[in-house]
Amino acid sequence: MALAAAITLMLPVVGEVALRAMRVEFEPQLYIADHELGWALRPGVQGIMVGETRQYVRINNHGFRDRDRTYSKAADTFRIAVLGNSWTEALQVPLDKTYCSLLERRLENCSSFGGKRVEVLNFGVSGYATAQELLLLRSEVRKYRPDIVLVAFYSARDIANNLRAFNNAASPEQSPYFVYRGDSLVLDDSFRSLPVVQQRDIRLQKIRIWGNEHFRILQAVNGMVRSGRMWVAAMAIRQRTAQSGLNNLEHSVYAPPAQPALQEAWRVTEGLLVAIRDEARRQGAELRIVTLANRPQVVPEPARRLAFMQTLGVGDLSYADNRIQAFGAREGIPVTTLAPALSAYAETHQVYLNGFNTTNLGGGHWNETGHRLAAEKIADDLCHPADRNPSQTLASLQ
Repeated sequence: MALAAAITLMLPVVGEVALRAMRVEFEPQLYIADHELGWALRPGVQGIMVGETRQYVRINNHGFRDRDRTYSKAADTFRIAVLGNSWTEALQVPLDKTYCSLLERRLENCSSFGGKRVEVLNFGVSGYATAQELLLLRSEVRKYRPDIVLVAFYSARDIANNLRAFNNAASPEQSPYFVYRGDSLVLDDSFRSLPVVQQRDIRLQKIRIWGNEHFRILQAVNGMVRSGRMWVAAMAIRQRTAQSGLNNLEHSVYAPPAQPALQEAWRVTEGLLVAIRDEARRQGAELRIVTLANRPQVVPEPARRLAFMQTLGVGDLSYADNRIQAFGAREGIPVTTLAPALSAYAETHQVYLNGFNTTNLGGGHWNETGHRLAAEKIADDLCHPADRNPSQTLASLQ
């Protein structure tokens, strides 16, 4: 009995020594539960993430994937705060190749900001929907005193994710939502009653994370647990999609919504964008929206895009973009639409803007070319009149 107990106690030690001897490294835990937002990035965490690419990632001192920033803003500084999800967080490319970093550099010589130094602050967090972006603007972004709030709107997910039934987050019940009660948009913060977002559980989570960061054997165990949870979450997302009656929720944005639930998702989304506009104005900032190009919109082969449209029974892939443009015109919100310019570039140069190798070209998130083109188009709209025609836009991206 004593021998068995000794062996049992020694196994973790042997495993730890073996993992260190083999120099086995594990991904850092980037996210932690948050009572206000559901989850958030952990300030100061860094390490190698292995996903669509193998990428070194560091989260800044305030908990965002950006260089370190200060709340105070110098008199000669103009700040643009970018709200978004994983497309803005951009774990797939180096920090200096993200569209936010590239945009900051491209605006250095822009004359539209009165000679001020432009800072572009990246507040993108994976899985965030428009509700979390509004709450983040109210609680954290305001501290930086932005001059422009830029909502990076990914229509293929943002609209559906604003409705609990459609949200594809790993834990949709851990998300805040806004719902209409009559004509008023009100916060559904029922997630805040979950044990995982209580301060006691968050403190315990921080202790577990500390253990993971110091003991590789714990990292190995937790890695297996996380893989299992991700599989369960993926199955849950598939089940929710099936229950919605739609084969693919991302494809629902290419036609007017027929289902009442999708109509409500659009209504809530547009209400949230108005709320973000009003909050930005209260903070002395202007709201702008940029609609990010969805994957099917930037496939370089016209025949593939045509086949996709025929499958969906639509004449083009611009319904969501056009609707947001019309919404912006009604509500006094400037809108930049990336899809036309990025699609033209992809077709002209026969390059994929999504994916990183032959196994996922056209899938996943933007590669470095996609980020570069997005930064160029956004900078173009910020620095020049918005009435330039598509051929001028394409020429600027050569």
